Amino acid sequence: MIKRIALIGASQQNEAALAKAARGKDVLITPMQPGETPPHGAMALIALEEHAVAALDAALSVCAGQEALLGLLADAIACRENIPLGASERVRQHAARFAQALGLDPETQLTLERGALLRDIGKLKIPNDVLLKKSVLSYDDWLLLQAHTKLGAELLEERRVFTDILDIVHYHHECYDGDGYPGNLEGGDIPRLARIMKIIDVYCAMTSPRHYRESQPSHDDAIEYLKSERGKHYDPKLLDVFLEAEVGQPRKA
Repeated sequence: MIKRIALIGASQQNEAALAKAARGKDVLITPMQPGETPPHGAMALIALEEHAVAALDAALSVCAGQEALLGLLADAIACRENIPLGASERVRQHAARFAQALGLDPETQLTLERGALLRDIGKLKIPNDVLLKKSVLSYDDWLLLQAHTKLGAELLEERRVFTDILDIVHYHHECYDGDGYPGNLEGGDIPRLARIMKIIDVYCAMTSPRHYRESQPSHDDAIEYLKSERGKHYDPKLLDVFLEAEVGQPRKA
């Protein structure tokens, strides 16, 4: 795949040098002036020191486009289960609030937010007759559905994208008491971000519409359920922070 690099405010000599260095590679170098909109699909930006502000503005514009694509992919995953648009963004917002309540550093918060959006990417490989089944799943159906965590992690690893969220994708259905999947991991053996995502995922799933149930639990119902599983399905210390910081918030009428 061709990689487009935006070159901001460089001299003709610098442009020529970079063009020579890129010869024979799948790289497209696009010169631009400070203040211009970065070219579509730019993946990297190079700027001289005096154009640092322009480079930052252009980089933020590129990041916004990448975030939009990430959101689009998250919505595509949700649509497979007839989950309303906006549900994935709601999970991301809860992840951001939880990260701040836990005092996570910005890089770790970014990983958690990305994981919130793509945690179920493996469901893209689950057949509709299983994923959308309204009746009770057979044992084989349930095993196939559980495989979405492993399939999702494999997909990201094979593509070498968002590798920072592999643990979230792979282990966010593990339970603190070892009764989860795919590996029946227990306690601290479960990656911390996966333990965090477990709480967010269940809260948001309970308080959002789903095709496999007629009624939707209330915010209070979801909170009481989480409390009942403290130390069982959920890390007790993490759940205490979630509850005390009121990370879960009632849906607006």
